[in-house]
Amino acid sequence: MDVESLKQLIREDYNVIDANETISKVIPMLEKWEEKSAILVEEEGKIIGVVRERDLIRGSVMVNPHETKVKNFVVRTGILSLDDLTPEKVARRFVEDSTPFVIVRLNGKHGVVFVDDFLKLLKPEFEDVKVREVMNPEVVTVRDHDTVAKALATMRNHGIDRVVVVDDSNKVVGIVTGKDIVDRVLAPRKRARMGDVSGDKEKTLSIMVESIMSYPVITVEKNDSVAKAIDVMVENNISSLVVTKDGYPEGILIKKDILEHFIRKATPTEFEVQLILKDVALDEFELSRIQADLENFMNKFKDYFGESVLFVYLKRHKEFYRGLPLIHVRLKLSSDKGTYVAVGEGWGAEYALHATLRKLEREILKEKELLMDKKNIRRFYEDVFSEFTSTSA
Repeated sequence: MDVESLKQLIREDYNVIDANETISKVIPMLEKWEEKSAILVEEEGKIIGVVRERDLIRGSVMVNPHETKVKNFVVRTGILSLDDLTPEKVARRFVEDSTPFVIVRLNGKHGVVFVDDFLKLLKPEFEDVKVREVMNPEVVTVRDHDTVAKALATMRNHGIDRVVVVDDSNKVVGIVTGKDIVDRVLAPRKRARMGDVSGDKEKTLSIMVESIMSYPVITVEKNDSVAKAIDVMVENNISSLVVTKDGYPEGILIKKDILEHFIRKATPTEFEVQLILKDVALDEFELSRIQADLENFMNKFKDYFGESVLFVYLKRHKEFYRGLPLIHVRLKLSSDKGTYVAVGEGWGAEYALHATLRKLEREILKEKELLMDKKNIRRFYEDVFSEFTSTSA
């Protein structure tokens, strides 16, 4: 991909909202858009970040939209300069900011690159890459007769915003997102409590998942090309695909997986760590300790994995205990040997990271032992077979 082609993706299709406006002023803007657009947030004449549609929709339900300011939902993003624009830097911004668009500073103004446009430009890079090389093999599921409350708790525990729904035979029958829960349960409840009798009948979190799930699920197979998966995502305006075989889930593929794979291939190193913080403040001492722990972890397995990238996501929850925030951690190790994922929570960034690193290490050791067992079994049969053939001769 050349830089000039990348520059052609830059659009000036965005809106600017002041950080001190209330979110009630922004919600009507969402309803007017026929296509995706971007909302940039400005404070004292300077762009400080963006707001995402999903955050605003949830926020309008959970708080008073006429009193809550936009700045409470700002995602403070990086801004790329036009002279410094490269595919790798755009991909990193998408991954680190978790936004559907990246801001580019133009001459005296701004532009945006949308993720679907970027993925379509990346598509030739993935013609020969199989879904199995990129997908996350760990599929988080709930049963169709589980409650919506359980689905919501499962999403929080794993730090995700969607779960795959399976039936009693473990076949995929639907998918539920955080937006589904807001739109179909929380928003109608709020309208009913505010006396809007024209709203939907009030629902509770105790209803079954099957009553709000989306179906049929759009799927791909693990031997399909990632290029095909990109087309399916863009055409259906979705951000994830369930990977199935004969109706059973084998993995899940999200846009971030594709971008992470591109980053790893575009900047190959022996090993690399990407640390991504969301509402987590670390002083220099904490940061240096965490970086040292991550480097030690990667050094421990570098001979086994070879070239690899560890993506580390730290996100702060609202809860505190003895002055320490509850930190959610998601680790994703991407390598030629495969992809390994671990999630965890803990009070304080260091403790939460240590606990989740131990989980990831157990997954890796389990895989190493399994591979060793297979090698030993194969070696045993080879030895027996060779002894048998030499005796027979």
